Amino acid sequence: MRGTMMIDWSRAAAPQDDLYDALLACHLASTTTNAQRPEPFVHRVAGNAPHIFDGAVAVRYVQATAPGAPVFSNGPLEHANIHAAVDYVRRWPVAFEQMRMLIDTFHPLARPDVAESEYREGYGSYSGSTDDRLGTLFATVFDPIGLAQAFVHEMGHNKLRALGVNLESADRLILNPPDELYVSPVIKDRLRPMTAVLHAEYSFAYITALDIVLIETEPEGVRRQLLFRLLARNLARIEEGIEEIRRHIRVDPQGEAFVAGLYAWIEELIGRGRHLLEARTIPADVH
Repeated sequence: MRGTMMIDWSRAAAPQDDLYDALLACHLASTTTNAQRPEPFVHRVAGNAPHIFDGAVAVRYVQATAPGAPVFSNGPLEHANIHAAVDYVRRWPVAFEQMRMLIDTFHPLARPDVAESEYREGYGSYSGSTDDRLGTLFATVFDPIGLAQAFVHEMGHNKLRALGVNLESADRLILNPPDELYVSPVIKDRLRPMTAVLHAEYSFAYITALDIVLIETEPEGVRRQLLFRLLARNLARIEEGIEEIRRHIRVDPQGEAFVAGLYAWIEELIGRGRHLLEARTIPADVH
């Protein structure tokens, strides 16, 4: 995307097979700034650091003390769960390519009170990213499925920031002021600005889409039943979130096209997800 090329905002929300949305996000990130991000984004090379996503994402620490310390500590730069998580995302080729385009740094996390012998699928994950560190994500390495979800979750946050919507402010698309508060589909102990509600919905839409792809490509067994449980939980979140957004969001003309595309994508995910849940069979030896 170059110069004054017209932007089709209706294609900016949902992941596009031709990567139009990711290309747009990269273009805006590299040509614009805001108060949280005073410099244009430049995708940093992995260099000598360990790397994943076919060399596009470095596994490195962005600060000496782990984010969330002392609860969290810096995790291993090399671990089998990291590579297993990448392989899960690889099953969704569009998301895999978007990770390569929008993320350049993964900072792994662990917890001092969780022994490596406890790492397993189904343990869960913790992840984060910030408005001022575009292209960076933090996540625990306990659980390869949880980490795969964290990868696309935080990539969704980064993409939305690149499009102009930070966690508590927006340069475009969203007009709701930060002092107007609404119900988040994820954080339940307090009301949140509409931008934060949109971030929660958007990032969990990416997780839900990954859950669907993994179920559709996973043979029957214990892992597939775990994925069904994760899908059911995340579908409930995006169903709740999209109704709150529909009722209260206020947008500019670009945002009108953006949310139309978002609504269509969420409705598609809900339809596909509910169909999978209704059609599933549970083997007798799976509890």
